[in-house]
Amino acid sequence: MTAQSNSPKTNSIWVDEDTAKFLRLRVKTFYNADYFERIMLPLMNIPQSGHVLDVGCGYGGLSIVLAELRPDLHITGMDIEPTALESAADGARQKGLANLTLEQGDAHQLKYGDSRFDAVLCQTVLTHVRDAAPVVREMVRVLKPNGVFMAAEYTSVGPVSAYNSVEDEKRDDAWYEKLFRLSRLLMKGKRALGRGDDYLGVRVPVLAATAGLDVFDVRLNDRVLHVIPPYRHPKQEDYLELLKAYYAPDPDCTGLAQNIELLCAAGGTEEDAEWLYNVVDAAAARQAIADSNLMEISAYMLYLTFARKPGKYVS
Repeated sequence: MTAQSNSPKTNSIWVDEDTAKFLRLRVKTFYNADYFERIMLPLMNIPQSGHVLDVGCGYGGLSIVLAELRPDLHITGMDIEPTALESAADGARQKGLANLTLEQGDAHQLKYGDSRFDAVLCQTVLTHVRDAAPVVREMVRVLKPNGVFMAAEYTSVGPVSAYNSVEDEKRDDAWYEKLFRLSRLLMKGKRALGRGDDYLGVRVPVLAATAGLDVFDVRLNDRVLHVIPPYRHPKQEDYLELLKAYYAPDPDCTGLAQNIELLCAAGGTEEDAEWLYNVVDAAAARQAIADSNLMEISAYMLYLTFARKPGKYVS
């Protein structure tokens, strides 16, 4: 993850150990491997031995996947959080990846020269910055003419896009109306505090075009989380681990404190924050997992934007 301010200071929300554990697990489940290799890589069209910048690389998910599939590339993963970079470096070492370099830096003011990289990428970064437009402009600046820009950014729709066998029977129209109202308020509070925009993903193509790029493809990632007893397929083992982390106890009520801060910034109340914090019965979900009878299917609305910088290629 990249910074949420214009200064190169670390942001503790991304280095909390529980959050870090969850993000490391999510790295394993972000893409279906066949989709990334057969669809996304050809769209990126990175030349042999090309130079790639992964802006806000975080725990190294996108950088590591790309480094494994394209060992010919020279990949630079950049992030503002040193703890995340250390974790990414450990992952790269374990996989023996010699073509990945990790550096600390600020996405708002990239330290690289103009027209430096054949491809510039980011994954769930623009949704977390105060103002995404300057970050996109910086990415365009360091991209070579005819180079490819790719951004994987989400648009949050929350539990509305999911099925959960423990929860669905409890949900009526009033529940959905309250969830929608408070979720929107939560996002408004996030924007008010300069912590990003959870709806940004769908607007990234506009940001790219405004920054002077030729947007040639926009699509949704194909990954859908699914756990269905008896959980016999290997992919479901990773999804179960992710859900266990998501539903893990929160003894310090860190999530509630964050909800209170965000909702109150948008005019909500502590009562609203508590309702939203408890919107899913995490204890019941944990028990259902332990009993091997949880069924859950959820879509992560990840918009993939592919664009090219006009001009003649510079080798």
